[in-house]
Amino acid sequence: MQVNRWDQRSDGPLTEAALQQKLTSLGYDPLPGSNPTGAIISARVHHRERAEAVVAGLLKVTIDDESVILTAGDIVVVPRDCARRIEPVGSSPVLCIEGVCRSTRD
Repeated sequence: MQVNRWDQRSDGPLTEAALQQKLTSLGYDPLPGSNPTGAIISARVHHRERAEAVVAGLLKVTIDDESVILTAGDIVVVPRDCARRIEPVGSSPVLCIEGVCRSTRD
């Protein structure tokens, strides 16, 4: 699973705007209306590559049968045509941003 971790030395302070900018620089268009805090999103398959970025909290992302726990600043790539399920972990609120790959490679 491809996870891009926030590096404050090269990425600067972590903010929602900075994370959106990083998504954009990686080739993803952030979607408006990110997932509601605390919502479990059942497995979904999308026909375009996506990325899930965590602004705050802990988020468990399962892609097909592989899972990873993301923390603030982490971005995971969700390949096209893969089943993706997300759920918050712990008691802290989770804020995340979903992005869709703008490239024609998918």
